[in-house]
Amino acid sequence: MLQTKLKLVAVVLVMFACQPVIGAQENSKSNQLTDLGRAIAFAVQLEIHANRLENRSDVCVGFSNKLEVSAKAILAELKHEKLKVHSDEWCNQGPRGLSVSVVSPVREPEPGTYEIRVELGDDWPISKRGAHFGTLLRNGTYTVNCREGLEPKLVRYQEADLTSPSSD
Repeated sequence: MLQTKLKLVAVVLVMFACQPVIGAQENSKSNQLTDLGRAIAFAVQLEIHANRLENRSDVCVGFSNKLEVSAKAILAELKHEKLKVHSDEWCNQGPRGLSVSVVSPVREPEPGTYEIRVELGDDWPISKRGAHFGTLLRNGTYTVNCREGLEPKLVRYQEADLTSPSSD
């Protein structure tokens, strides 16, 4: 009888000890980058480099609510690449800074190839002049090939004409 109780206590203790590990594993899976997340991080990184924003500390990255990606994991990846980026909420608190926004939908014309529309905007006019909208500086679509186990690769970039109305 005593042995049964001791075994039961041991099982309960092991279950409690393993619970944080299981929770951490589940949490890390939700924060892992999918191929789409890696492609988006790569496109944002290219946009930041193309506009020479690497050394700025007021760059925010925003994502459409319709995108099913881990914003936290993408931001972590960008910070791992030594970029000083913030979440879009940081810029909205000011409003301040430059915003790199990933607009939905992201198209996948073939498996592992993603068309990602990225917009670069300046939020400074909102706070300085009281305007309702920031200034759109650049808008384009990155086509990125990103498959599991391989580094993302830029297939092409197509800049949109800022003077014509958006087709979305």
